[in-house]
Amino acid sequence: MNVLHEEPLARHGYWRVGGPMERLVFVGDTAELAAVLAEAPGAHVLGNGSNLLIPDAGLRGTVVKLGGVLRESRMLPDAGDSARIHAGAGLLNAVLLARTAKLGFGGLGPLAGVPGTVGGAVAMNAGTALGEVADILEAVEGIGPEGPRTIPRAELPMRYREGGLPPGFIVTAAVFRVSRAGFAEEQVRMTTHLARRKATQPLDLPSCGSVFRNPPGDHAGRLIELVGLKGHREGGAEISERHANFIVNLGGASAANVMACVRIAWERVRAETGVALVPEVHVLGEWPGGVWPLG
Repeated sequence: MNVLHEEPLARHGYWRVGGPMERLVFVGDTAELAAVLAEAPGAHVLGNGSNLLIPDAGLRGTVVKLGGVLRESRMLPDAGDSARIHAGAGLLNAVLLARTAKLGFGGLGPLAGVPGTVGGAVAMNAGTALGEVADILEAVEGIGPEGPRTIPRAELPMRYREGGLPPGFIVTAAVFRVSRAGFAEEQVRMTTHLARRKATQPLDLPSCGSVFRNPPGDHAGRLIELVGLKGHREGGAEISERHANFIVNLGGASAANVMACVRIAWERVRAETGVALVPEVHVLGEWPGGVWPLG
């Protein structure tokens, strides 16, 4: 177990913004995680920092980052072309996809291009045009207020961008269904999907990916562009010229700059279209009144 004090989120998050985390603890297994949670109930988990925003002033309390065996994966016994893969919550989605493909198994297409870790993907039911985590998840393992627990997918009320996890439950691993059947076809679909993503999204600049969920029957990016905010800047942060549901760090942006872009996008869309966009970005810490929460 390793502990860092006053470690800037800017060194760990995709946006490259955010102040110091009071206490950042790196744990290597479930025993260490349980010990930290017993000492610091309510601790936050830092996945790969791909979807997190905290103030420039920082975040008080304990933040946990998963490593060691919590980043490992292994195939579980199964029959025929079907199998299951056990993946630690700290494992990067891209690494899991690469490992599974090397073994000739497909099925994890919904994770293609999803930044961050397995734990984060499960917690938010991440997904793409190829599907979502709810489609491929068999079970989730973790630690809740009552201790370690395994929850079958059937018991999770997963919805669009919501993992349906119990309050206070921290994911330590997930079990996904994979198969050799259709592997080549899925590889083609993933290649096409990633190429389209590269062509339409500002992947060359720091961002958190999509800032808002798509409202039913529409797209958040379309609405933000509709109200004229594509290219809008606040300091070093910009509502991307390429995709309006991305806020990018052009260089030297602050967390306050990013939040100002989030705020104006939400307010303008609500005022001009009547749609109250739901943030996809995970916001923690104490923000000035009238800035966060949105409303």
